[in-house]
Amino acid sequence: MVEPRPATCRSHLSMRIPKPGIDGRYTWLLAGLLLLLIVGPLVGRFEIVGGGLYIGDFILVMVLLVAVRAFFREHHHFLICLSLAILAVIGGSIARALSDDAAVASRVVGHAAEAGLLGYMTLLIGRDIFTTDDVDTDTICGAVSVYLLIAATFAVIFTILETLDPTAFRLPSDIRIPDASLGPDRLMAYFSIVTITTVGYGDITPKAEMARSLANLEALLGQIYLTVLVARLVGRNLTQSFERKRSQE
Repeated sequence: MVEPRPATCRSHLSMRIPKPGIDGRYTWLLAGLLLLLIVGPLVGRFEIVGGGLYIGDFILVMVLLVAVRAFFREHHHFLICLSLAILAVIGGSIARALSDDAAVASRVVGHAAEAGLLGYMTLLIGRDIFTTDDVDTDTICGAVSVYLLIAATFAVIFTILETLDPTAFRLPSDIRIPDASLGPDRLMAYFSIVTITTVGYGDITPKAEMARSLANLEALLGQIYLTVLVARLVGRNLTQSFERKRSQE
C-alpha cells in the first residue's frame, strides 16, 4: 500500500513559487528603455516614411507598449498606463499638423502625458521591487528599469521646460540638432543621464532657476535611490543565503 505524501512536503514546495509580480516583464521593459535612451539619440530623428514618420516614433511607441504590457494583469493600472500612452502619442502627433502656440500646447500635453506614464511606472515598479522577497534576474532588471525611468521622466520634464522656455538651458549651437520625432528631446535625454549619474560634462547647463532646481532634484534622487537599492538587495540576498543554510542543516 502506497502511503500518501505528507502535507508538509506540498506546503514546502508551494513556498518556493515566485511572487506573481516578478515574472519576466521587467526584462523587456529594461530592453525598451535602453533602446529609447541609448539607441534613440543615434537614429531617432531620421525620417523613414513620408509624411513625417521617424524612427524615434516607433521606438517610443514600442517602449510605451512594453510599459503598458508590464501591468496587463492589473486592470486599473493597465487602463491608466494605456490612457496616458495614447494621449502621449496623440498629443505629439497632432502637434506636427499645427503651428505656433497651438503646436506648442499640443506638444506639451503629449509630453506631460508621457511624463505622467513614466512617473507612474516608476512608482509601481519601485513599490514592487522594494517589497518583494525574491531577488532574481528580473528583480535586478526591474531595479535598473526604475533608475532609467527616473532619468527618462526627467528627460521629458526638461523637454517640456525647454519647449516652454527655449532659454532654460544653455545649449552650444554646434550640438543643436532638429528633432521632430516623438518622445523626449534627444539632447535633454543626454542631459538627464549625465545629471542622474552626476557626471556633469558641462556642455549643456541649466540656465533658468527651475531647470537648476530640477537638475538638483534628479541628481539627489538618483544617488539616494542607488544607496537604498544596494542596501536593500544586498540585505535581502544575505537573508536568503542564511535561510538556505538553515534549511540544509
